[in-house]
Amino acid sequence: MISILSCGLMNAQDGYDYNDQIQILYGVVFNGDTIPLLNVPEIAITGYQFDTQQDKYWYNYYLKRVKKVFPYYQIAKTVVNDLDEEKTNSKKKHYKKYKKERKKDLMGEFEKELRDLKISEGKVLVKMINRETGTNFYDLIKEYNSGMKAWVYNIAANRYDYDLKESYDPNADENKMLEMAIQQVLNNNQVR
Repeated sequence: MISILSCGLMNAQDGYDYNDQIQILYGVVFNGDTIPLLNVPEIAITGYQFDTQQDKYWYNYYLKRVKKVFPYYQIAKTVVNDLDEEKTNSKKKHYKKYKKERKKDLMGEFEKELRDLKISEGKVLVKMINRETGTNFYDLIKEYNSGMKAWVYNIAANRYDYDLKESYDPNADENKMLEMAIQQVLNNNQVR
């Protein structure tokens, strides 16, 4: 009975694979019925009512872009953490060599994919990294590359109406829908 019930629960929502996430702990017999005790993953339920159609449009606009760049965001978060850890645990010469090798590997693996991102997707990725690190993107480029490269990238970003020195404020009105989209993706911890 438990296995039939758990198979039915696992297929209750198409598009989700819960096989690895649901654990059957034990079953209790109550009035002849077996009631399983399950350990299921936490999910976020959002029932936000948008004030205007424009808010709904911008939320969906950002949600689509956040889902697209989320894998790159996770990689960037890992790389920044690794570089910070390496910087604190090694000598300056070894750190520079590590940084150079890591950059070469990442450029070889992701350069084409990142260049193929739309401008709006790149802006969302920059804001997400800024949000995670608490440091604006200009300073990150300056720290891990050079001040000259950061200056050149900022001029290029200004051409597309974006300032890399701008800090991300999740409470700002212009970031409200983006923050909701980021929270949705982070809370669900999945990208469909």
